[in-house]
Amino acid sequence: MYARSIVSIVLLCLAIPVGAVDLAPYDVVAPPADIRGASLQIGHRSFQGDVTLDGQNTLGSRVDRRNASVRLGRSAQFGETPAYFYASLPYVALELGGDLDDKSVTGVDLEAGEGVGDLALAAAIWPYADREIGRFVGVAAYAVVPTGRYDASRTFGFNLNPGNNRFAGVVQAAFHQRLGKRFDWSLAADAMFFEDNDRFIGARFAPGTSEPAEPARLEVKPYFSYQMALAWRAHPAISLAVSLYADRGGASRVGGGDWSRSINRERYGLWALVALSPRTRINLSYKSTVDDRSDLQLQDNAQVRFVRFF
Repeated sequence: MYARSIVSIVLLCLAIPVGAVDLAPYDVVAPPADIRGASLQIGHRSFQGDVTLDGQNTLGSRVDRRNASVRLGRSAQFGETPAYFYASLPYVALELGGDLDDKSVTGVDLEAGEGVGDLALAAAIWPYADREIGRFVGVAAYAVVPTGRYDASRTFGFNLNPGNNRFAGVVQAAFHQRLGKRFDWSLAADAMFFEDNDRFIGARFAPGTSEPAEPARLEVKPYFSYQMALAWRAHPAISLAVSLYADRGGASRVGGGDWSRSINRERYGLWALVALSPRTRINLSYKSTVDDRSDLQLQDNAQVRFVRFF
């Protein structure tokens, strides 16, 4: 029971650049007070889609994002209310493929970035937590601080920087219920809001040339995500789970132009959580799409996380 409880919010994964806070199984279970957690996550995410340059030429593109993230967190208790706080900092390497990476097609030599990404800060509380019946209601707030490496010249077509050059915030509410002795079920919804980025090129050429346009203002509408998870404890030290996600919103425009198509995506996730000891865990996850009608479509998202509690 102790090992299952302390896995909670320390496992949250914030997706960048436009994404949701995907909860892992048991994330909505409130942790005991005064638990410290440290984790290292290694992940790979790939996107594929078309980009239309200056409203004329449509090119197929692929973006791969690899990252290693370090996270430090601590739980607390305010009266009868459990809480958790963490900070996470990634190192990100991006790679561009497809027609957009072909200088003979675009006339532009694009280079993907690598370096420190944006700092993520989070705070969660549980207004309702009944450990006897396994029922929890949690709310959380997240902030993404633009500490990452950023170069406006790497925003032609897509943002190929580790950082996003803007603040972002997320609010989230979640519910968890234990079902019998072996199953757990959870629901969550969140909304993500974005500051404007004043240094973004997008799919634009300078007037009358084949050179990228000068950076302008990127605006992004709020992004909403809904998720559900069912977990099965196959063994006291092993849990398997499946998650379903629906992502909506996040339309964008550059320089006051037309709004892009909103993200309209359904995803699934497969999880394996293994307790190597009461204080050490390894968590594996794989996510992909059921249906994706977005301009840039998510292909694969695989992660390995090592967690240690103190």
